[in-house]
Amino acid sequence: MRTRCVTLVAAAGLSLALAHSASAADLSMPPIYKAPPPAYFSWTGWYVGANGGYGWGQTSHTATTGVTGIPGLPGLTTGNFNTRGGVAGGTVGYNYQMGNWLLGAEADLDWSNIQGTFNGVVPIPGGTAPFSLSSQLQWLETTRVRAGFVWDHALFYGTAGAAMGGVTATANASAAASGVGAAVTAADTQTRFGWTAGAGVEYAFTNYLSGKVEYLYVALGSQNQIVVDNVKFQTNIVRAGLNLHF
Repeated sequence: MRTRCVTLVAAAGLSLALAHSASAADLSMPPIYKAPPPAYFSWTGWYVGANGGYGWGQTSHTATTGVTGIPGLPGLTTGNFNTRGGVAGGTVGYNYQMGNWLLGAEADLDWSNIQGTFNGVVPIPGGTAPFSLSSQLQWLETTRVRAGFVWDHALFYGTAGAAMGGVTATANASAAASGVGAAVTAADTQTRFGWTAGAGVEYAFTNYLSGKVEYLYVALGSQNQIVVDNVKFQTNIVRAGLNLHF
């Protein structure tokens, strides 16, 4: 009987020791944490950015009573001739996302060197004499709406709105062509108003930084410059940009 009691006491002690050991082991195990779900990304909010790119297009000059009023040059129409050059500037805008759809507004102001020159000759006694007519877009501002589709961190959008730019028209005539015994240069810069439309894609690298590539067609119409020279200007622009979101 005494032996049985000792055995029971020993078994109970062993059970308590094993339970205590298991409890201690459980307490020593580090807690297991689950990673939080990824933060939801939204395009909604203000942003500012910088852009740069390349433009190409066409311009034309139509002089009704002698090119830019220079006496020796007759009235003429150049027809369309090519322009090309770079653009660079800044952007500000606001986006509002509704599910997978986005509506926003954007404005930008760019320096521009998109230009082209038409070279011609006029008849003079004993031969011909050279002259040239040039067009250059000095700066460009657009104010546009953007509407697009959001897929994950990518935005595919169309855009359209108003455009405004500074167009310089220049006429150069040699001394023989001018008819006044000296080379003549006349230039005039005017602010043009027109419209623009295009499309692009933008990708958000983080919640605060995105990059875009877009195409814009810009039409700045026709306008009289240098008194009698009617100058038409239109251009295509492809540019890339980086935007900082708030």
